[in-house]
Amino acid sequence: MKACFHAVVLGVLGLCGALAQAPDQNNSYRVRGEISPVTAGMGSLTIELTASGGGPTERASPTGDGTFEIHVAKPGAYEFRLTGAGGAVLHQETVLVAGPNATLSIRLAEAPASTGSAAGGTVSLRQLAHKVPPQARKAFDKAEQAKGKGRHQQAAELFRQATSIDPEYADAFSELGAEESAQGNLAQAAEDFQKAIELVPDHAVALCNLSIVLAKMKRYDEASVTARRALQYMPGSGRLRFVLATSLLLAKGDSDEVLENLERSTSEVPRAHLVAARLLMGRGRRTDALQHVEDFLRVAPAGDQDRGKAQSMLAELRP
Repeated sequence: MKACFHAVVLGVLGLCGALAQAPDQNNSYRVRGEISPVTAGMGSLTIELTASGGGPTERASPTGDGTFEIHVAKPGAYEFRLTGAGGAVLHQETVLVAGPNATLSIRLAEAPASTGSAAGGTVSLRQLAHKVPPQARKAFDKAEQAKGKGRHQQAAELFRQATSIDPEYADAFSELGAEESAQGNLAQAAEDFQKAIELVPDHAVALCNLSIVLAKMKRYDEASVTARRALQYMPGSGRLRFVLATSLLLAKGDSDEVLENLERSTSEVPRAHLVAARLLMGRGRRTDALQHVEDFLRVAPAGDQDRGKAQSMLAELRP
């Protein structure tokens, strides 16, 4: 049973933001994100994304819980701004959009003191941003270009060069870890992600990727601890919930927490339906298990390798 579930982890999870992908059907890149901490009136603020090299500014408003969705024309580096009444900039930082369905985690130094529109109200946020030396940034940008062209060995060398120039360049360590993982160097990838986290403890992408790599290395207790920590910054990530659920399952066995996280991960990880169904079958909850199998067959692509397994489960569950 454990070997089966480990294969599920290995087979379904790529890294968070590891590789650029093709645009969606509207020829744009959907970016989802979360802003924390949140405060009352968050929905009255405005999010702006502008390509670092210049171009149109895309705008959206966060929901009351700090989540947002916005579309951009292409992957790359963007200037993120959170603005309030009268266009006052409350927070600004450079972010990287790796491809469609990218996820951004924006951590504010403090919650906005006011989100109202009172005249004369100026809101400022403490920004503790690490200043990257130009040569390190140049190496990082070249690495991103190489990665986008599929030249992953070159990308890894350039990310490593960026970290040599700037040993406090957390994003470069995180991206280097992604390249090391893609080449199967999981232990080295884990070290790179850990270094990024040591530099920036709330580095959501590095935390997410470290949890995935630890799960692939069968270090399930560490993977679950890391996934819990990452979920503090990316609570809406189904992928992280799948890592947490599977790691807990493999380390400690079935539990309500495992099932809850599996069910919350299905929108991003359809295969979670089948894992949940198997657990429910073991609990004697055949009707609920049948629903999960049917849900999987409804959303899984025609060529999905697990459709045959799902059909067998369906036959087993139906009267």
